[in-house]
Amino acid sequence: MEFLLGLAAAFGAGTLAAAMGAVNAFIMTGVIAIIGGFIQCMGAPEGVSGFVAFGTIFGPHLSFAAGAAAAAYAKRIGKLDNGCNLGQGLAAIGEPSILVVGGVFGSIAWVIGTYLIPFIFGDLIPIGTDNPGMTVVISGVLARLAFGQRGLYSANPATLSKGKDLTNVLLRAIAYSLMVAGTGIAMDEAGVGLGGYNILIFGIAAVTLLFPGNASWHHIGIISAYATMIAIGADFGEFVVLIMAVASGLGAALLCNFENCMFNNDVDSHIDGEGFSICLMTIVLNIVVKIIEAVA
Repeated sequence: MEFLLGLAAAFGAGTLAAAMGAVNAFIMTGVIAIIGGFIQCMGAPEGVSGFVAFGTIFGPHLSFAAGAAAAAYAKRIGKLDNGCNLGQGLAAIGEPSILVVGGVFGSIAWVIGTYLIPFIFGDLIPIGTDNPGMTVVISGVLARLAFGQRGLYSANPATLSKGKDLTNVLLRAIAYSLMVAGTGIAMDEAGVGLGGYNILIFGIAAVTLLFPGNASWHHIGIISAYATMIAIGADFGEFVVLIMAVASGLGAALLCNFENCMFNNDVDSHIDGEGFSICLMTIVLNIVVKIIEAVA
């Protein structure tokens, strides 16, 4: 019964995300994550934000991923000009099958996130990853294979961005990581817990997508915040905390940039570069945690 309830709830989350639009659903994820992350920092139990922000309502692995799949399907049947248009609510199109596809991909993502990824990164590989991030990527690949018409890879397998574009990516990564690390240090010195700090920063970054023209940075934020939490938890000095946060934020930014060049250049669906970088950098930072524990 629990399995069927999970499938049903995830179907509803996917349908809602398709109706709202993937980015709009993700912004709602951010709103709930801010609340959950804040109260975790105030001492609430770990995971308190998971029931909504990362559960079967606005969990990005269900909602955002399902909305992206629905957009790809809408493009395939000629109801949407661009399958990468993730900001448009699809309910207004008036095609029920689009919402059904969103619901189906919500259920598929729930199975992947609940069973497949914990089995691989838990039972088989004893190093955890970011479950929602990896689920979003897998869902995006499945949606492209199902509905895409330009192949899995970018139409022009791109090299890494150069010049001003890459400079802008690196500048933002450094600046935002410094902001995250500096705030985390200040919170720690003030006696505020950092138990949900990465979730709080993730939520803030997601909500900033409300502002037109602002590029996503939740991958930089959550990873640099996690690095900050690790460094502070290990009693490293402030300079080391800053270095770890910036290095991690840069890694997240570069991985996202690489994925976007290889998979999101001149295509008709979206495979999430931010989720790609989050799940890989989480693995890297979890290895760092094991190394710190081993030498402590």
